[in-house]
Amino acid sequence: MLPPKEFLRKIKPFNLLKEEELEKIVGELEVEAYEEGEEIIKRGENSNYVYFVYSGVVGVYENGELIDRFSRGEIFGLTHNPQRVAVAEEDTICYLIKKDVFMDIMEKNKLFSDFFKSFEEKRFSRIPDLFREEEITDRLFLTRVGELISKKPVVCSPYTSIRDAAIKMELNGVGSIVVVDDNLKPLGILTSKDFRTFIIYGKSHQEKVSAYMTSPVVAVDYSTPVFEAHLELLKRGINHLVVTENGKVRGVITANDILTLFEPTTSLIVLYRKLKKAKSLEEIKNTFKNLTKSISSLVMRGMHFYDLSNILTEIYDYLVVKVIEMEKERFEREWGKLPSFAWVHMGSSARKEQVIATDQDNAIVHEGDGEGLSQFAESVNNALDYVGIPKCRGGYMAMNWCKSVEEWKSVFSEWFIKLTPDNLRFLSVFLDLRVIYGDEKLCKELIEHIKREHTSQSLRYLAYDATIAEPPLGLFGLRMKKEIDLKMNGIYPIVNGVRVLALEHGLIEVTNTRERLEELKEAHVMDADLAESLNETYEFLQDLRLRLQAKEVVEGKKADNVIKVSEIDRIEAFVLKEGFKVIKKFQNFLKGHYSIERGL
Repeated sequence: MLPPKEFLRKIKPFNLLKEEELEKIVGELEVEAYEEGEEIIKRGENSNYVYFVYSGVVGVYENGELIDRFSRGEIFGLTHNPQRVAVAEEDTICYLIKKDVFMDIMEKNKLFSDFFKSFEEKRFSRIPDLFREEEITDRLFLTRVGELISKKPVVCSPYTSIRDAAIKMELNGVGSIVVVDDNLKPLGILTSKDFRTFIIYGKSHQEKVSAYMTSPVVAVDYSTPVFEAHLELLKRGINHLVVTENGKVRGVITANDILTLFEPTTSLIVLYRKLKKAKSLEEIKNTFKNLTKSISSLVMRGMHFYDLSNILTEIYDYLVVKVIEMEKERFEREWGKLPSFAWVHMGSSARKEQVIATDQDNAIVHEGDGEGLSQFAESVNNALDYVGIPKCRGGYMAMNWCKSVEEWKSVFSEWFIKLTPDNLRFLSVFLDLRVIYGDEKLCKELIEHIKREHTSQSLRYLAYDATIAEPPLGLFGLRMKKEIDLKMNGIYPIVNGVRVLALEHGLIEVTNTRERLEELKEAHVMDADLAESLNETYEFLQDLRLRLQAKEVVEGKKADNVIKVSEIDRIEAFVLKEGFKVIKKFQNFLKGHYSIERGL
């Protein structure tokens, strides 16, 4: 048996303690052995100790029902509940830490305290951050763009000559000059790209900068997080952002300024630009492969799912639109003009919740007979598969699901009436709809039909579908299960359950799970505590899934959703168990809300 100090030092969260704090705990530590079946904390007893399991298993019961189980390296007894009893389920050894000593250390050690507060408040997604040596969030999401300004802004008026502007830029050693009015309000920006335009088309060095500047200028406020500025660069494919404060120019930041926060991660901006400049599917394929690696590196360095999802959505959306436009141009050149249509995404892409191992979930809504669209859809599906977004194994792709608005209305009406297992599966896929390209009004018309056509019975069946897959092993014995499919056992019940509530309350246009939860909470459909803890659980599961997939990409393996419990640390396993409890509570809420247990 290891000395208590050396054992505790290696266990999270005790590794967050300072040496003197660890000494204080160990100095008054007691060790107790309990035989199988022996009560450790009796009903009604308010113990003076916090219990740390060194070996064995402890079950916690309330009114005779097992509600939790603790094994080696886990803590129990921190909070008092007079209805609960803690029992040794096998021969067990515990370290007994005096509760007043424990609470005193929590008060003085913020990280240690934050760990337990995070559990109490169910802020699961942030717990792993407490133990990360590198935290990209601190640099990328807390840094403000104003902090990146390295020199005073170089400005000129719109009436300045091209020659004088060039001389001013050269003297100040900058690659751009901001064009401003008398109040320093930015009107435009002149960069090397604009000077190339002047060289080609200009007539005289005395021409005014207003004739060649880029306007309106893209500006961000001094206090804007670097993450948002980074996203703006990605969306617009530009190098420079003007930084303002109270509407006045404070400076200019460039893509390279932001990239200093990313090193040594590959530049997303550079790769995103390459994607924009790609002229062939081969170029797109090579660039997308590098983008996936770059994203994986960010995940490995601590980037969270929701922080990353905006970037992923921008990249995936742009790639899909580019492929559609390339294939459309080729198709129309050979076969003639295509009818009006909307390219629609379903699933995680529709919810703006893509992860690294995403596949295609898409459909087409069109007008008229849609002549030629099925063949066009097949060419797009094949092209997307080629560049790195694999075909859906279930066949949920536009090549198979290409229908007119009226045909789609009939299909949804039938699905809502004939609640077969196949139709329920179709609803779970197609009820998340987001237009990526084309005529949005076609999809809006379909969504309005869905709002009118769904029935109370279809809601009950969909809710039941969200409660079938209960968390593994009844929430307990997590370490006995070698593998867990995070998607099937955790993510799906949340997504499906939140979706049916959104459908019931007319929120089907809101596709993102976090946004749906917020809307449901504001509408008092769900208890605020449940909505918030469910959102935290969802983000933790997606974070864990992202890290799993990122690791597999870095190692050159195929990314999937199955995690080996032996490969995650004790804290993650413990949070996973707590998250499954939240999912179970949510499923019980759905059963009560839709009266599922009375039968369908």
